[in-house]
Amino acid sequence: AVEIFLCAPISTATVERDFSTMNRILTDLRNRLTTEHLEQIMRISIEGPSDLDDDLKDLIINCWK
Repeated sequence: AVEIFLCAPISTATVERDFSTMNRILTDLRNRLTTEHLEQIMRISIEGPSDLDDDLKDLIINCWK
């Protein structure tokens, strides 16, 4: 019982922030986002854009064209 108690989070602030981020992303205009796309957009929103090298940026841009 002690191990379970010690693993429980002390605060729910992180979870609440994540739900707020999800509510900002999922608007009436974006209601058809797939779970995968929502997860990717939330990751960028929460963690910020990563520093990608130019080759990877070009690969991503060419994939979305």
